[in-house]
Amino acid sequence: MRITDAKVIVVQSGRNFVTLKIRRKTGSTGLGDATVNGRELAVASYLADHVVPLLIGETRGGLRTSA
Repeated sequence: MRITDAKVIVVQSGRNFVTLKIRRKTGSTGLGDATVNGRELAVASYLADHVVPLLIGETRGGLRTSA
């Protein structure tokens, strides 16, 4: 169940909402809210530039964490 795609979605409806959409090789998807009030675009940029590249190719349970 490798992660094949991850997209950052910013939706504007009076304020910005940031969502991370992850797709697996099986076609299943997952969504996560990443909104931080007043810093939405900074969060979206961080996710796109730093987190998404780390997710691609990873498997469930295979994600590395730093201590």
